[in-house]
Amino acid sequence: MKIKKIKIEIFFPINKSITSRSRIVSEGITLKEFLDAIELEGFTPDDGVSYGVFGKQIGLDYTLKEFDRVEVYHNASADPKKSRILRLKKSHKS
Repeated sequence: MKIKKIKIEIFFPINKSITSRSRIVSEGITLKEFLDAIELEGFTPDDGVSYGVFGKQIGLDYTLKEFDRVEVYHNASADPKKSRILRLKKSHKS
């Protein structure tokens, strides 16, 4: 029996911008197996990130399905609410 191949797209951050790549993998692969098998320039999976498929957070044991869009989420470098307040204060000083 022939193993079906599926297309998976992964979106990940590099230098403050989002980059995407597509890969063809065997059906039934888990997210962990997928991350171990692929090599993406400038991106190294680590403990500081989480993953999602189409905006829904998933674990490393998630079984990928054809045309899944894997998204890599990283911790924000600053609290967005505090950043807005600081920008507002700066704009009112001038």
